[in-house]
Amino acid sequence: MRSLFVSLCLFASVSGFAQERCWTLEECIAHAWEHNIEIKVQELATEEKRLALSESKWNYAPDISASNSYSLSSGRVLDPTTYEFVEQQTVGGNSTSVGASITIFNGLRNMYNLQRAKLDLRSSVLAAEKTRRDVRLNITACYLEVLCAEEMIRDAEQVVAELKIQEEKTAKKVEAQKVTLADLLQIRSQLADAENDVLTACNSYDIARLNLCQLLELDDYGSFRTVAPDTIGLIRSGISEDLAAVLDAAQSLPELEAARVGIDLARSDLQIARAAYWPTISLSAGYGSSFSDARHKMFQNADGTYRYEAYPFFEQYKDNASSYISLSLNVPIFGKLTTRKNVQRQKLAIRQAEYTLQTVEKQVTKEVTQALIDARTAWQRYLGAQRYVASAEEAARQIGRKYDLGVATVTDYNAAVTTAVKARSQLLQTKYEYLFKTKAIQYMVY
Repeated sequence: MRSLFVSLCLFASVSGFAQERCWTLEECIAHAWEHNIEIKVQELATEEKRLALSESKWNYAPDISASNSYSLSSGRVLDPTTYEFVEQQTVGGNSTSVGASITIFNGLRNMYNLQRAKLDLRSSVLAAEKTRRDVRLNITACYLEVLCAEEMIRDAEQVVAELKIQEEKTAKKVEAQKVTLADLLQIRSQLADAENDVLTACNSYDIARLNLCQLLELDDYGSFRTVAPDTIGLIRSGISEDLAAVLDAAQSLPELEAARVGIDLARSDLQIARAAYWPTISLSAGYGSSFSDARHKMFQNADGTYRYEAYPFFEQYKDNASSYISLSLNVPIFGKLTTRKNVQRQKLAIRQAEYTLQTVEKQVTKEVTQALIDARTAWQRYLGAQRYVASAEEAARQIGRKYDLGVATVTDYNAAVTTAVKARSQLLQTKYEYLFKTKAIQYMVY
């Protein structure tokens, strides 16, 4: 039953790759950049900053408004066209106005706001770049975990197959009374443990695919398949180990650029705060007219008497038209020292932004240095793991021959197999660890 379950697990996890789409690492990264929710959220924030920049540009345009109103009053009513009271009459009135205003000078606040909006958009773009870089690094890590899990399954399957052969040989030896039943039971115990390793590898493979598909925003992780890179004869990466050169290349990292932009943003805020010291000059103009049905037009008859006739709507609108133009000056004299406090606050913000840049520079230096050290160490561990595998497998073969000849005990054989399995597992882990470390450096400086 256990062997059947292991076979089903292997069939579901490993076989049938040709019937499913196989994703390369580059395809996974491209898909994530288009569909990952975290990236989309950051892109929405960037679009919001673009709208804010557009608003800052339109602040130079004048404000234009128009209004129209109609009123109906009864009793003692004030005629809005003559400013005379009308008794015991229902009066209908209509008024229309158009006005415009523009700020001529406000301490260059509009210009500083525009500059700040551009910097804010740049900061948001850099944040989006960092998010994409982080997602790419996370996808690479998960992708390599999937590849490692696939190889762990194949390796565990190979161990199971070898132990089954040894189980058959040992069973025949028991029948021939060359070894005891205890030896067979130890082999079967080792086989059961190897089958459990297959199940563990299958579980790790499914979890790794699930984590990767969540980053890719894919629902069906069960049908997800990868394309294993050509890592046969893995060689030392050509990445420069010159720390100064790598650090120089890392100066274009988005987090560093964002920290520099943060200083410029703080300086723009200081300029905006200082603009409040300056007076504001604004220009306004308007045009309007009104109509009242209580107003009549007066005519003189030939005999010297007067008569009143209805005042046509458009004619009354024409006669009641008025326009205005005004220039206003607003000089700040005393505002409870609010402007001064804001200026001091923005000066502190500049210093804080400078400290933030220094902190980010130190963090980047640490990350780059550690990445180079980790890559160098991972390569040495990979070479050591290769030597470990070669010696462990050769030892397992020698012990296996001795066990077949009856020279070695089953305990010796199981220990050799365990060591070989451990060595191959270590080789897989160090190989993909080194691949990830080199990818991390490439994403960091290239």
